[in-house]
Amino acid sequence: MASQALYRKWRSRTFDEIIGQQHVTQTLVNALKLDRVAHAYLFSGPRGTGKTSTARLLAKAVNCLAEDVSTRPCNQCAICQAVNEGRLMDLIEIDAASNTGVDDIRDLRDKVGFRPAETNTKFYIIDEVHMLSNSAFNALLKTLEEPPRHVIFVLATTEPEKIPATITSRCQRFDFKRIKLEDVAQRLAYIAGQEGFAATPEALEFIARQSSGSMRDAISLLDQMVAYGGETITLELVQAVLGVVASESVGALVDALIDGAVGKGLDIINQVVSDGLDPRQFAREVVEHLRSVMLVKLGNDANMTKLPEETLAYVRHQAERADIATIIRATTQFNAAAIDIKSGLLAIPQLPLELAFVESVMSTTSPTIPVTTMSESPSSGVPATSSQRQVHRLVQSTPSVSSPPIVGASAPVDLNIDKVRVSFAKVVEIIEPKNKVMAEALRSAQLYKVDGNEIFFITMPLLKKKFEQPIPQKAVNEAFAQALGHSVVVHFLIDQEVAGPPTTHQTDLSLHNLDVDILVKVATEELGGEIIDE
Repeated sequence: MASQALYRKWRSRTFDEIIGQQHVTQTLVNALKLDRVAHAYLFSGPRGTGKTSTARLLAKAVNCLAEDVSTRPCNQCAICQAVNEGRLMDLIEIDAASNTGVDDIRDLRDKVGFRPAETNTKFYIIDEVHMLSNSAFNALLKTLEEPPRHVIFVLATTEPEKIPATITSRCQRFDFKRIKLEDVAQRLAYIAGQEGFAATPEALEFIARQSSGSMRDAISLLDQMVAYGGETITLELVQAVLGVVASESVGALVDALIDGAVGKGLDIINQVVSDGLDPRQFAREVVEHLRSVMLVKLGNDANMTKLPEETLAYVRHQAERADIATIIRATTQFNAAAIDIKSGLLAIPQLPLELAFVESVMSTTSPTIPVTTMSESPSSGVPATSSQRQVHRLVQSTPSVSSPPIVGASAPVDLNIDKVRVSFAKVVEIIEPKNKVMAEALRSAQLYKVDGNEIFFITMPLLKKKFEQPIPQKAVNEAFAQALGHSVVVHFLIDQEVAGPPTTHQTDLSLHNLDVDILVKVATEELGGEIIDE
């Protein structure tokens, strides 16, 4: 027989055990004491923050047989025990993700009128309610507005913005917050002590950090560590089981960034990926470390996420050597790299990390990064290492809106706006098989001018944001280089950045003819946005 998962075993049994949601539990306890419990509630918030647990507690408390209202739920009476054991017939939990249709809600509406079998109040908990269809919401509307006196509804969701306003306005809404790091760590320590597990505070804090404010995720991770075995759950054990990057690698990469050691930084990135660690997780760890350096640099260590003393000392040392502009730029680049890795469009998963690192270093050093010495060492004539050759390739192909023409690239021969206009169709033809949305967005841009080997387009702010991400920018540069036969750098401007009117030799394409569908596709598919019905 399978053992019970820790998150189920340690589900909150009283309102006091709900961690980090005092603004919700205090209101509900007062409503019970004053006999002012509403007929419908909407619980919204991130996963694992106690929405369903609080709904079950409310169901217990409303029907609890204890005479003293302040002690409800008592967890001793027959009703409380039935709820704890999951056998109370009058507590109906519905998964809206698998019961999305109008027929499911009509069936619920038909049964609402029946009196409760064991209690005074029948409870309906509809989880992930935002998954219901519009027709289902309409079918629920009247019942939710005026349910029978013996029925209480609790709607739970992680995406409240998807719920129609007509539904929300008929409920008392409570927003559950992500649980504080220290609260999660304290709860894990309590559970470990009760279960007889030995765990170091550093390990529990790291587990709490990985849970991102979700108590259920944190307890599940603790359960996983226990199943792995070992007398004591240590930080090293947690990092090994979760495949998380060792802090030494993250710190060493930031050191290489501060020192401008491109080859060393690339070696660290490739070693981490070769060791089988998740590149996206590595990007997250780097962003978090850079954030710590930034906060220390700005004199804000008192409000930082708590770090061990030795780690904080290391971060302070890096902050003393680092330039704040470099740290901010690198944080932005690695954060974008994490998003690019998530898209899963690359055959080389570490490429966004390499580009982020090289671009961060290039922005703070002379444009003459020693790419001309990559074939051999300038002082000894020794052949370059594989890391140096990799830097050479990356530097030649990496776009930068503020960089001059690429060192070592052949200068364009008689490149003018007419040649760019003639080759534009071929550029779109090159890009379209790889990314149709990006090709459509490029087709909607307006050719502004050509200056040397730099090509300037006017586009919308949303599309500019997309084009200036490392991977799309690189793809556009390469497509134009292939079509024109010359290395070029393509820039994207918005109307506010243009001092004068566009050249008369612009393309026939105009921003005024921009298809709204393109913006929608870029916003949703490329930038991770969502469509919200007003």
